Amino acid sequence: WTKGVPVEVVPFAWKAVLKKLQALGSKDANLRMAIAKAGPVVTDNGNFLIDAPFGLIHDPAKLAKEIKLVTGVVEVGLFCNMAEIAYFGCEDGTVSIRTK
Repeated sequence: WTKGVPVEVVPFAWKAVLKKLQALGSKDANLRMAIAKAGPVVTDNGNFLIDAPFGLIHDPAKLAKEIKLVTGVVEVGLFCNMAEIAYFGCEDGTVSIRTK
């Protein structure tokens, strides 16, 4: 996903969260803007989304924790340690399985 880590934020805090994400290393973090309407994308919960590209993330669990600790952040699109097994479909039609 080249757009970056999606971060859901409460609307009144998006500017402060954006600055903090940039300080954490996402220099190109930006508010996700809508395509078919004017203004930012609004989630089902009435919040905004920021896309924060960090490049190759060596420790996603640590980054997720750092982002979640930022005031105004509702959720982070890094889902660490939530699955015990993952199935990957390969180009040749086989399935690769990874377990914890």
